[in-house]
Formats: sequence, C-alpha cells, structure tokens
Amino acid sequence: MKQLITILCFVFVIQSLTAQLNVNLSLSGRPPATLTEWGNRKDVLTLIIGPAQSQAADVKIKTSVKTLDGTIIGSTNLNTARIFTPQPGASTILNASDVLPLENIVFTGKYQSALIRTGKLPADNYMLCVQLVRATDYAPVSAEVCKTFYLAAYQLPILTQPANEQELNSKLAQSAITFRWTPVVPSSPTPVTYRLRVFEILEAQHDVQALRSNQPLLDKNILGTTQFIWQPQMSMMPYTIADSAQKNKVSGKKFIWTIQTLDNLGQPLNQTDGNGESLSEPKVFYVTDKKTKE
Repeated sequence: MKQLITILCFVFVIQSLTAQLNVNLSLSGRPPATLTEWGNRKDVLTLIIGPAQSQAADVKIKTSVKTLDGTIIGSTNLNTARIFTPQPGASTILNASDVLPLENIVFTGKYQSALIRTGKLPADNYMLCVQLVRATDYAPVSAEVCKTFYLAAYQLPILTQPANEQELNSKLAQSAITFRWTPVVPSSPTPVTYRLRVFEILEAQHDVQALRSNQPLLDKNILGTTQFIWQPQMSMMPYTIADSAQKNKVSGKKFIWTIQTLDNLGQPLNQTDGNGESLSEPKVFYVTDKKTKE
C-alpha cells in the first residue's frame, strides 16, 4: 500500500512539474492609446511561452486588463478563445493580436462604452495580466504574469499667434498670416497631426456660430510642427465689425481659428475627454487698416 501511494505521489509530482509552462511577458509602459494599434506594432507587446518540458498540450491565454487596485475591467472569453499548442524544445512567441484579441475580450461598463465610441480606454494607469490555462477545463498551467502600462491624458495645444483679439494689418495679412501654437503635452509615442482651421465671422454673427456653421477659409493638416504660414490671397476689404464684447466697432474683418489634434490614425487624440473632438480653445483676430500690434 505504501509503495502504491509513493508511486501515485511520484506520478502526481511529475505531472505537476511537466504541466507548468514558463511565460515571459514584455509590454511597453506607454503603448498607443488606440488598442487596435497594438497589434500593428511588434514593439508594444510580446509573450514568450515555453519551451514545453513534456508532450505538447493545448492551452488558451487568459488575459485580464485591470486597474491598479486589481479591479478587472476586461477579460478573455475563454469559450471562444484561440487554442495554442506549445511544442517541447521550442518557444512560442506571440504578439498583441494573439494575447489581446479585442474581438474576444469582454470589457465592462464605461470601459466598454469608451472602446466602442473611440477605440481607446480612458486615460489612466492599468495592468495587463496573462496566464495560460488548459484548453479543456481552463485549469492554470502557468503562473499569472502582470505588467503595468499608462494611457496618457493629453493637454491640447494652446493657440499663441495670432493672439486673442489681435489686430493684423490688412496689407500684410493679405500676403501672409503666421499661426503658432504649443505642442500637445506629453508628447505622443506616435506622430500627431494638427488640423488648423480658420473661419471668417460675418457681420452680426457670433463667434461660435461661425465656428460651427461657416465653411473654413483654411483647413490644413500639419504633421508634427506647430507653425504654419497662410497666404490667403483673398480680399481684405474692411467692413464695420464689433469685438467679442459687442462694444468697440472696428473697420476690418474678423476671423476665428482653432486646432484639432489627431492621432496617427486620423482620429481625435482625446476622444474620451472634453468636447470629444480634441479641439483647442478657439481665438479670434481682426484684419484692419491699423498697424500690426506686436
């Protein structure tokens, strides 16, 4: 009897040892905000499995996305998860599309809503945890490994030139108007595009109304840089306008401009915050017969 128990214990220990697989997870601490972009970049996420120490066994990857307090906000639907078969003597190398297949990850509450609407999670610190389980009964066959990552909240550009309510000389403005703004902060890990738009504010029209309803006189995408020189080549014939407080009458034309910040996919950078369109606070300027104010 003792001999039988010893044999059974030995078999159990061997099975336990051979059942366990080593996993090594590498994850960028600041990956792209758009989760679908992870699978397009090999430098974002890598999972190395094995090599297996015994005969190949079918496994599934149980992935969880958590807040830093451990709350699970998204996890793999194991019923429909893909099956992998690590081979003895060979490592299996996987990337984000294998480890975090968005079509098979179920997110909860506001996180699911944000992903459906924007393709992004709200800006915050998160953990990505991975564990291998048997394909048959989902019993763990590896330790759970976790890595933290941060999705940044960006401060949108601030418009600096022309300054708000600045008056530009009509003769100079007809040839060139220089626009400047601050860069997005913090810098994005992927290139951003600044969409510069300028609208004319017509007589008796409110500033915001012009921004929302008028066709832009200038609509230009600028990659990376924070300056653009516009050569309007248009008539700057003045008419009587009022300032934003509707008090001081000025002979000239009135314009409003703004910057929309887009990610490398052409989507608004801060879709989960503020106005949802990544629009900087607009500013107005005048083109008059007065000398340019520095």
